[in-house]
Amino acid sequence: MRAQWFSEARFGMFIHWGLYSIPGGIWRGREMSYIGEWLQACFRIPNREYGALAARFNPERFDAEQWCRTARDAGMRYLVFSAKHHDGFAMYRSRVDSYNVADATPFGRDPLAELAAACPKYGLKLGIYYSQDLDWHHPDGGDPGPESPKNHGMSWGNDWDYPAHRGKRFRRYFEEKAIPQLTELLTGYGPVGIMWFDCPLTISREESGRIVELVRKLQPDCLINTRIGHGFGDYGSYGDNQLPAAPPEGMWETPGTLNRTWGFKWNDHDWKTPGEVLSLLASLAEKDTNYLLNVGPMPDGSFPPETVRVLRETGKWLERYGFAVYGCGANPFQCSFDWGYVTVEQRPGKRTRLHLIIREFRPEIRLYGLEEVVVRCWDAAEPECPVEFGCSGGRCLTIRLPERLRARLLPVVTLELACRNAPAVCTDLVPLDHVLRLPAARGTIRHGQREAAVEPAELRGLGAAGERHPAVSHCCLDRTGNLAEWHNPADRIEWEAYFPEEGRYRVEVVTVSGIHGAAWKTGQKVELAVSGDGGAANVLVATLNGRPDPSASDRCYIRGSAEAGTLSLNGAGRRKISLRMLDCPDREALAMTLAELRLVRL
Repeated sequence: MRAQWFSEARFGMFIHWGLYSIPGGIWRGREMSYIGEWLQACFRIPNREYGALAARFNPERFDAEQWCRTARDAGMRYLVFSAKHHDGFAMYRSRVDSYNVADATPFGRDPLAELAAACPKYGLKLGIYYSQDLDWHHPDGGDPGPESPKNHGMSWGNDWDYPAHRGKRFRRYFEEKAIPQLTELLTGYGPVGIMWFDCPLTISREESGRIVELVRKLQPDCLINTRIGHGFGDYGSYGDNQLPAAPPEGMWETPGTLNRTWGFKWNDHDWKTPGEVLSLLASLAEKDTNYLLNVGPMPDGSFPPETVRVLRETGKWLERYGFAVYGCGANPFQCSFDWGYVTVEQRPGKRTRLHLIIREFRPEIRLYGLEEVVVRCWDAAEPECPVEFGCSGGRCLTIRLPERLRARLLPVVTLELACRNAPAVCTDLVPLDHVLRLPAARGTIRHGQREAAVEPAELRGLGAAGERHPAVSHCCLDRTGNLAEWHNPADRIEWEAYFPEEGRYRVEVVTVSGIHGAAWKTGQKVELAVSGDGGAANVLVATLNGRPDPSASDRCYIRGSAEAGTLSLNGAGRRKISLRMLDCPDREALAMTLAELRLVRL
């Protein structure tokens, strides 16, 4: 029950604020391209120089109540504040280390204490971010060493002030700073809903376990994210801005940026629109996943004006349609829809409802496979206004959208079903609106006996959260539901689908970069085989050619579509479809994961 609030909340605010907010991505006239809170590592700034920023930290416009009010009005249900990031500077009053906002700055206040007091007033759960491994200020802070893969060319640990890697003793930092500061955070700020950890690069399993024990002892109801490391944690953290392809097992959360940085940057104006934020929120809600959206306050303590504007519009939408997100379950159908998203609302003693969140208006939208009776259908913003619906053959339900919905931002149409439980849905995969979508998460993986034609490296790389990307010989679904490591030509993924009519189809392969920040690449040689009705298989061999999605909002894990030619199917009926990779041009292309196969009728 301690986790129920998290499953129902769906939307939270992440706050990255610290000394790095003052230079805002610019150091001595040079501008960084990476995220703002990594400024010290990017420019390899000695602690003596970086720490001097504390004398300039005096945010006269900081107002904890205003921050919390903005979060609440945006429809957010929890707030996670960065108490210590990788630079080691504590954004709260720490008696363990004077390198903190209350003792080292003219500001002299404890922003975390003020947020802890304000959060309950606005119905927000308080979460605390703490970098348990990396600490660039402490000489023994986490450092995987010079042989470890870099983070966008930067060292993970402080090897500019403390270059003698062999002399570093992480346990000293862990005992002298991490455990004592975590004890302060867990005992000095009232109820803590989440302890949010990050980048478990060097921490041992025993040390991660000790932190878990400490949290359980001091805050029994507090949730821990999986970035604590070594398989511990109450809920899963996807990569930064990473989107799942299918509903996961258990509780999960995607942390995401509102522009291209977490910590404030003066010249980053690439803001998501309210529509993009809401589309991401709805997409995650239909995957049973929370959205933790970041705000990087300015040096004066205020939120950037564009942040406030976007969050205000997001809040207006949630005030009208929040019932389609909060506490709702995942899309029960076999795949997502091009027109929008589907969530399921189940309340005790009430009939089950499906909420259709319309991203792309169409006069008609179709749902295939619903095996429940639809009692009624209406415009969720105007419940007294029915929406026309009917069956157009088989299990295909057609909803005719009123023209008035065209001008609205992500309008919602609600279907009330006769059942009071999870809706029954047919598992068949069929074309809808002339497109057959075959998600990797719905396929069957077959492993052959031959070894991989491309020998993978022992370690593909490290993600931005320090997660390791080991290379393996056979394909498997990754944590997002995409097919990873599909370079072995002896492996294949299969689907069964029903084609109601014959025709010619364009084949599209949708892939996603599986490693944070990796380029999106094509050039893989694939084989697609379609068989059925006892006839010979229709085989297509092609080299993928495409480009990344120009509107991809999951910018850290780039998505794109590549064409693989066309094929013709004679006659209607059930078909088995299999896909395998025959060859891969380079190691960057190996990092691509398969999201789905699409057959588009021409």
